[in-house]
Amino acid sequence: MQDKFKVLGHRVKYLRMDKGISQTKMAELLDLSQTNLSNMEAGRTAITTQNLFKMSEILKCNMADFFVDFDGGAVSATSDKGNTQGRQVIELEDAVQILKLLKAVDVKGL
Repeated sequence: MQDKFKVLGHRVKYLRMDKGISQTKMAELLDLSQTNLSNMEAGRTAITTQNLFKMSEILKCNMADFFVDFDGGAVSATSDKGNTQGRQVIELEDAVQILKLLKAVDVKGL
């Protein structure tokens, strides 16, 4: 599971940097400490669904942008590393669970 947190965190970091937003500014916009955001981006801390929605708004991106293979990196989120062909992936079952959680979450106040 920790590998999946890392993949998601790296994607958040990539999108944040691509938009030219500093980690300090992003943390401020999320009402988090910079250390907390750093831990999320490094995969040491899970990113809540609510924070993912907020990140999507701040970065002006779709939720799907956090889950696509946009960088072709060699780090895998699966335990079957020989089956990833050098791409970052989130297993289909995990993506389905994430989508179910996103549908079930109350997004008032975002």
